[in-house]
Amino acid sequence: MVQPAILWTGVVTSAFAVVFVRLSDFKSRLGAAALLLPVLAFPLMRSPIAYFITLSAIHMGALLYGLWTFHWADRFLSVGTYRSLAILSLLLCFGIIGDPLLAVTGAGAILLYVLLARDVSWRRRALLVTATFLAVNLARFILHLNTATGGFETEPLETKFASWDQISSNLFTTFRSVLLVYGAEPSGQIVGTVIPECLRLSLVVLALAGAYRVARTGWMSGGRDNPFCSMLVISALLDFTALAASNRIALDGSPVAVARYLFPLWLDLACIAALVWPRRRMAVCISAAVLAATLITDYRDMPPCSTGILSTEDNQLLKRLEKDFPANGIGTWWSSGNLEVASLGKLHVYPAVTQGDGTIVPFMHIRKRMNWHSFDDKAFFVVIPHPEETFTEAGALKTFGTPAARVSEGRYTILLYNVDHLPARGS
Repeated sequence: MVQPAILWTGVVTSAFAVVFVRLSDFKSRLGAAALLLPVLAFPLMRSPIAYFITLSAIHMGALLYGLWTFHWADRFLSVGTYRSLAILSLLLCFGIIGDPLLAVTGAGAILLYVLLARDVSWRRRALLVTATFLAVNLARFILHLNTATGGFETEPLETKFASWDQISSNLFTTFRSVLLVYGAEPSGQIVGTVIPECLRLSLVVLALAGAYRVARTGWMSGGRDNPFCSMLVISALLDFTALAASNRIALDGSPVAVARYLFPLWLDLACIAALVWPRRRMAVCISAAVLAATLITDYRDMPPCSTGILSTEDNQLLKRLEKDFPANGIGTWWSSGNLEVASLGKLHVYPAVTQGDGTIVPFMHIRKRMNWHSFDDKAFFVVIPHPEETFTEAGALKTFGTPAARVSEGRYTILLYNVDHLPARGS
């Protein structure tokens, strides 16, 4: 979990850096900090957001490259130096190697900005397009060369459009995922327990209002007014559209699972709000109130001797596992890492997902390669939440057979398998 922590620290630091560079006076920077903190500060976040951060290091790392690419593109448009052009091209290349989504949210945003920027000189627009295409193709060449010489192989970017009957559902799920990354999704919860979530809806409104203002002034100025913010707006729009129009939601299923693809939108809108409203007293006061409510609520929910990333209910599950179950187990895609970290290393919980034949398999994307026979000669448990998430109880039973014990703890079912129980062959 050290890698996600380092990367997230870099993302937050970069957001503050690029915003402060563009704000000259102390009062504006103070207001911008108040607007950034409740959106990006970690660990002052609701539990679902902590899931994204601990399990999506690759997507977070790409944010660093995307943000600084826009910074240097803006610098090139303002001063016209080839040094700025070379830096943005290298950053974009490295970012696409790490996460192909940056080809859409980074390269796509630059190209669309160049297309819409009517009053920017043709020479600078042509150079920016050339540098962008060079970065994309260089990244593709490096990845191909790496694979051809025996190196790792990356997962290609999903480019299949969603079917027509999925579009309305995709739009709803994508919008809900935006609320999730902002920690502003109160649906299905008791009213008195979701005050921070309700207050965080105002942060979404501020961000969208700021994006509209940037888009309007950018269009009226022909692209000459604040290219950095204009590229952020285009990047956020492309990110939203790419997710809503693709079959990625159908593949991943849950808004919690697909929310990680909206990291670029999240960071873009956070920086936009901080740059547009730093001197607006009402906006700063709203943001400060959200931060205070989040601090108070998170402090109240944080159990002693824990990382604080679990809810009160999940902390009860953790206590039960530590007391009555073996040290090795299987959990869902986003709860496994949190249980392991919150146990301070006492538990080792491996994420699993359902495969086509109904059995469950390890989720290799965030763990060292393994199979269920790593549990041979070891007792282990399987944690199944309700409502079900990345796999079902039926899938666990089909994979491992009848458990030695079946225990209920809150909204969870826990299956216990003894030392002499061998996982089904072929898993």
